Amino acid sequence: MAFTEEDRKYLRTLAEEMPKLRVIIEELLETIDVLGDEGLLKSIKASEKDVREGRLLGFKGLLKELGLNEKEV
Repeated sequence: MAFTEEDRKYLRTLAEEMPKLRVIIEELLETIDVLGDEGLLKSIKASEKDVREGRLLGFKGLLKELGLNEKEV
């Protein structure tokens, strides 16, 4: 079987895109795992509520609370 130049072009493109497709598939599988875990979803929603209501510290806020500056870490 002989490949035409057009076939070779498509095969090169496919070979270039395969790593991207692999990453997308892995991300989709991770998303499916998260969506299937009721406990994890509940925890994520609780964390989002904590963020909205200001109950969490950012990195800089944590450093300030600990009396540190960024250069010390």
